[in-house]
Amino acid sequence: MSNSLGVILLAAGQGTRMKSALPKVLHPVCGTPMIHHAYRAALGLSPQRVVVVVGHEAAQVRAAFAGLNVEFVEQTELIGTGDAVRRCATALQGCEVVLVLNGDSPLLTTEVLQTLSISRGDAPAAFLTYLTPEPGRMGRVIRDSNGRAVQIVEAADYSGPDGPAEVNAGKYLFEAAWLWRNIINLPLSAKGEYYLTHLISAAANLGNAAVPVTADPSEVVDFDDRRGLAVAERILRTRILDQHLVNGVTITDPATTYIDSDVRLAEDVTILPNCYLYGSTTVASGSVIGPGTALRSAVVGADCRVQSSNVEESTLGARVNVGPFAHVRGNASIGDDCYLGNYAEVKNSVLGEGVKMHHFSYLGDADVGDRANIAAGTITCNYDGKNKHRTTIGADAFIGCDTMLVAPITIGEGALTAAGSVVTTDVPAGARVAGVPARALPPKPGGA
Repeated sequence: MSNSLGVILLAAGQGTRMKSALPKVLHPVCGTPMIHHAYRAALGLSPQRVVVVVGHEAAQVRAAFAGLNVEFVEQTELIGTGDAVRRCATALQGCEVVLVLNGDSPLLTTEVLQTLSISRGDAPAAFLTYLTPEPGRMGRVIRDSNGRAVQIVEAADYSGPDGPAEVNAGKYLFEAAWLWRNIINLPLSAKGEYYLTHLISAAANLGNAAVPVTADPSEVVDFDDRRGLAVAERILRTRILDQHLVNGVTITDPATTYIDSDVRLAEDVTILPNCYLYGSTTVASGSVIGPGTALRSAVVGADCRVQSSNVEESTLGARVNVGPFAHVRGNASIGDDCYLGNYAEVKNSVLGEGVKMHHFSYLGDADVGDRANIAAGTITCNYDGKNKHRTTIGADAFIGCDTMLVAPITIGEGALTAAGSVVTTDVPAGARVAGVPARALPPKPGGA
């Protein structure tokens, strides 16, 4: 916006209809708290300042904005939106325009806020509305014969006919000087609250009516209960999937694909049915995910294949093949060209390039060198009942089927453990061991 913009996010209410210990505005929609969706939409207008009004469970709301460039204003008494906005006057000094948004508006877009800004023109205020067949608890917009908005009537005060109506969406844009001059004159309602909606009738009475801007409900509706959360989730998930499709991602069955708002997918990624991608997951070009795969805050490199598996807070290099039914977790790092077979599990480990890890095996707290072969049934025994210990496996080592590596332990480069070995001491580079406990085998004939 050309004028300096201040944004107010209203987040002080109790949200009793949500029936939750978690503040209403922090309930997630597609993995992101509702209020963060509104915050991000407002950021698209390049505001000079953002103020979050807190009240009920203020500490939780403050914590949700940790590290973000916002200020907080506390509403010590929950006596209405008008009082909440009035308390922000000092924090927004110097801002020429003020945008007021509800924190429970997860479907807001920057585009609809830009339309609101353009539509205001020289009027002291503009506000978003939408048409609905069932106004319910929403305030109705009353227009005069010239189409001017002259009043917003709260549901509790409305006595007219039922049926479809234009209702207030609760998003306002004000000329700052006009707002601060008039907000101190808001009347106290019968409920003992100060309603911001009374500024709409004030503008009309002063001869320069606020501008109502009708929007699609799918962009401006607020949600204050669990049923609403489900509706918001469905709408936003469809929006996210559509954007990925436009960006060159193949999603073979959108109906069974769940992608959260912070997920980033490159062109030519393919998502097969029954997948859930959430957290800060990123997937590079050419990778195929699914079917039946969950990625949580995972980083997947180019040309990977992850089938019927879980990858959590871990990194896969390029051309990694995982699954089916594998589990990678605990900040594991899997190098390029690795293979993790059926029911393989990796936790808090680093695998070098070209490692082959076969079925029913577990690597926990391990460092594995390039091209090592981890045969079926191998386990790193990393926990002694009190502490975790690391296992180091050198490059080109061969770990035989059903080997148990009792950490802390080091297997040298090119070393070999025979099937069924229980290895309790370090194995030198190039050595071969077998047995329970494992003991050195004689060198191969010919000195190999």
